[in-house]
Amino acid sequence: MPSHLSVRHMVALLVLLVACSDRSSPGPTGENTTRVLLTDAPFPFDRVERVDLYVVSVSGSLSADTSAAGSFVTLATPNRTIDLLALQNGVTDELGALELPEGIVTAVRLTIDTDLSSITLKDGTVLTGSSTPGIAWQSSAGRPVLNALIHEQIEVPDTGGTVVIDFDVGKAFITPQEIDPASTDEGFIFSPVLRAADGTKTGSIAGVVRSGGSPVEDASLRLYLGNPADPENTWSVLGTAHSDAAGAFEFSFVTRSAYWAQLPAQANSTYLVAVDPPSGLAAERALVQNVVVTAGHETALGTIDLP
Repeated sequence: MPSHLSVRHMVALLVLLVACSDRSSPGPTGENTTRVLLTDAPFPFDRVERVDLYVVSVSGSLSADTSAAGSFVTLATPNRTIDLLALQNGVTDELGALELPEGIVTAVRLTIDTDLSSITLKDGTVLTGSSTPGIAWQSSAGRPVLNALIHEQIEVPDTGGTVVIDFDVGKAFITPQEIDPASTDEGFIFSPVLRAADGTKTGSIAGVVRSGGSPVEDASLRLYLGNPADPENTWSVLGTAHSDAAGAFEFSFVTRSAYWAQLPAQANSTYLVAVDPPSGLAAERALVQNVVVTAGHETALGTIDLP
């Protein structure tokens, strides 16, 4: 494979801001463009207005040995705050641009600045690492480097590709009550959960949540991978989402079902979507089983009625 400094076939890696652009100059464009995007599995708590994460940089490796010196290259340096809750229903924030040799992205890292990050509640309260209540960044305080989980390999072909970083707020910021039910702390604990995917290999799942014929806003949804015949506590949570004012939701950039089918350990697994009503709504959970996701397509679940 050619080196990063002298390559025969270079591919333009494009990282652009789609929503709320503050970019002063455009990056390279063209059909041989590889894009690095940031998206979010929306935060499920209806008391939160914004989750502002300061993203310093994104780096990646095309080397099989990611521990080797110089194996990582910088893919983007946005150095700005991004409201992760604005990245819903397929909305992405494109972060930067550069050229890479064609190959396989073996690792992706995201560097954030916790001192410049915050959560804003719907009553206007701003939570930070120094406020009370606040955000317990724990060992991630400062400028931590967060490693993204990669399910299916990310390709950088000579025609360009798409690298998507999916930062799951619903799993990355947890309430203290999940650890200690007796806790009265109204803040959040940071436990980073992010995934990197090849956008050309993923699909999406969409639908509408209703109860009694009316749309349900802020229903909490989870995307599971597991055997429907086994108990729910054996299923893996792959993502979270919540419905908007019209009851609509979308899980974006979902790994295709065919990837899991080829793994012996997941031979009997399928996607399942669980829908829980928001607090205060007299309704019960709904579960959609055997959901199939194909690359480049939206799996439409239609209307999900909460009993």
